[in-house]
Amino acid sequence: MFALYIDDISNSVSFFQGCHIILYADDIILISPVLVLQHLLHACEIELNNIDMAINFRKSSCLRIGPRYDATCACITSLDGNIISWATETRYLGIYI
Repeated sequence: MFALYIDDISNSVSFFQGCHIILYADDIILISPVLVLQHLLHACEIELNNIDMAINFRKSSCLRIGPRYDATCACITSLDGNIISWATETRYLGIYI
């Protein structure tokens, strides 16, 4: 049943060019260009709010991968002002990336 509700999140990402979402149980990875990440986060927040769920911002982080991985980026903020910090590594399903 949860999969039916959470499927709307992956459908909402489809109109963002070059963006992908990975869903596994209650974990979500958003993959997008940095310029689109803020909008993608807001779209996911809206979908999650519709099913009475929320993002845990204390466990969330942004990770930049590629030739400019060490360039400074603006903070990514949620609809209600929570800031997602940039990290040099992150853990997903017990694996460090």
